[in-house]
Amino acid sequence: MAIKFDIRDRVGYRVQNLANKMILWGARTYAQKFNVGVQEWRILSVLARTGVGTAREVCELTMMDKGNVSRAVGKLVCSGRIKEQPDKQDKRSSVLILTPKGVELYKRIKKVSDAREKNFLAALTAAERKALPQILTKLDNVIEELLQNPEKV
Repeated sequence: MAIKFDIRDRVGYRVQNLANKMILWGARTYAQKFNVGVQEWRILSVLARTGVGTAREVCELTMMDKGNVSRAVGKLVCSGRIKEQPDKQDKRSSVLILTPKGVELYKRIKKVSDAREKNFLAALTAAERKALPQILTKLDNVIEELLQNPEKV
């Protein structure tokens, strides 16, 4: 007996599937045009926004795995796009700082990223584009609450 449940109709499945496709699209684009991965782009973006940061802060802001962040930081340091300095408050950590070379790469990728997003969102009406950030924020707030209170179902 077949059950009339199709996981492809679930919001979580659809959001995850869409996110995976977007990451794949970004990975291909950034690798071809800039020889960097999505992880490196995320780190550059965080540091461009915050000025400086630690790998731990990058993990918290991006929800990236610690190992992936560490490898991406290593690549960015080796390529001269960021530098590491000892953290004066936490001797076990280092502070990550964008170099001029990193800022230049960030600006180039950001232009492409902005164009990609504009192209992607062009499928929506103006009203849908305006509503989307509000909807995503509401859903993010709900999931944060559910993560804090797992007994709520």
